[in-house]
Amino acid sequence: MADKKITALTSIGTATARVDLLHLIDDVAGTPTNKKVTIGEYANALLSPVTLADTATIALTEATHAGRLIIGPDVAQTSTWTLPTPIAGMSFHFVGPLAASGADETEDTNNVVIAAGTGNSIYFKGRLTFLDIDGDANSIVGSDNNSNENITIITAGQYDILIVGISTTIWMVSGYVTSDTVPTFTD
Repeated sequence: MADKKITALTSIGTATARVDLLHLIDDVAGTPTNKKVTIGEYANALLSPVTLADTATIALTEATHAGRLIIGPDVAQTSTWTLPTPIAGMSFHFVGPLAASGADETEDTNNVVIAAGTGNSIYFKGRLTFLDIDGDANSIVGSDNNSNENITIITAGQYDILIVGISTTIWMVSGYVTSDTVPTFTD
């Protein structure tokens, strides 16, 4: 093939398959090298799940956590997971807790706080469905849509929460939490 700019190549559009190749430039900040990757390899690498460590604080990043399934551990203490500044379209999908092998998987004994920022300048909009493990109270819990920067999952049995940036200051939240205790949105 004669030298052609990538922009001059014909698009295959909807006929794209996982075995098709992409051209990438690896290590742009260091020693740039031309490489190939299949669309399948590319998607798998970018979408592989991330399991969080059982620590008191974790600063989530776009590079490591965004767009991936984030598996939360059965935490041994109250844990705070802090989101980066939102970008429209950036997403975080939390599921858990992942109980240790042989552990009681009915309900975690500690809390998880998902933090949007500080000073109420970055906050959550949206709602979570609360499913009571005891079965006596199911409800929908919502943010105040103007300042709530923390979601606290209290002694979770299970959660599945999707958080998507809709601007540089707002995270949209939806999903559900199963527990004995209603999750909270707070400043």
